[in-house]
Amino acid sequence: TEGVDTIIRFPGSGGAMGSETASYEALMQALGVPFGSIMTDLGDEHQGTALVFGQPYVGSSVDNWYYADILLIWGGNPAYTNINNYHFITEARYNGTKIVTISPDFSASAVQADLWVPVNIGTDAALALSMAHVIIRDKLYKADFIMEQTDLPILVRDDNKKFLRQADMKRGGRDDIYYFWDKSTNRIVEAPWQSIALGNIVPTLEGEYEAKTLKGRVRVRPVFELLKKKLEDYTPEKASKVTGTSPALIERLAKDIAKSKGVVNVSTFNWGKFYNGDEIERSIVLIF
Repeated sequence: TEGVDTIIRFPGSGGAMGSETASYEALMQALGVPFGSIMTDLGDEHQGTALVFGQPYVGSSVDNWYYADILLIWGGNPAYTNINNYHFITEARYNGTKIVTISPDFSASAVQADLWVPVNIGTDAALALSMAHVIIRDKLYKADFIMEQTDLPILVRDDNKKFLRQADMKRGGRDDIYYFWDKSTNRIVEAPWQSIALGNIVPTLEGEYEAKTLKGRVRVRPVFELLKKKLEDYTPEKASKVTGTSPALIERLAKDIAKSKGVVNVSTFNWGKFYNGDEIERSIVLIF
């Protein structure tokens, strides 16, 4: 009698699949009842991943774990909660994959790992940023990958901390076309937008430059330069005081990851239940 706009439905855990669920969903859809997100109830979402990649679920199928040099269990306890897939982890270990569990407790997954990395609850972002600090400090990153596959070479304006955009440079310019500083020509060039292929462009990752905008000259720097500055606060010694993880272990793990050809992280529905869990996920993604 009150109308469908007074009803909202929450799907729960999704465990009751089958004809009952289908008929219920058909009724709700026919009535036009809004659909509540399961993530609101349970936190079963990867918001940090969604912020970086535009979708919450990324990665390959579990059989690809076989080919990893290092398999991180960071953000879950799959020996308990992902039992149907856990045999892929143990079989990868038989193939020579190093299993590393990063968790506050010596969990069932830590028992089976080659290395357990203890970390204080909720401080995983500091741990991840410290590892990123080591990778950048020691120049262990893969520059070609970074230049083509990430936003780290894109120029940022010093005055407003926003990307330098075509609309800043040209009348009638677009807001979604950005710029690099090209090493090969020693000038600012538009970042390719129809393809990620760089062609003859060699973007710089470091330094400070000047851009002539419609409103005057502004100083610009690549995202990588800003990131490097930000990570100065996350030395292993400083991060250790927050995370409880020893500086030597942070250094060791960062270098092992950087020098490996293939690294996988098994992260289950965990970070979505943490306050600022999205920042933890974004920090882990940054390492990759």
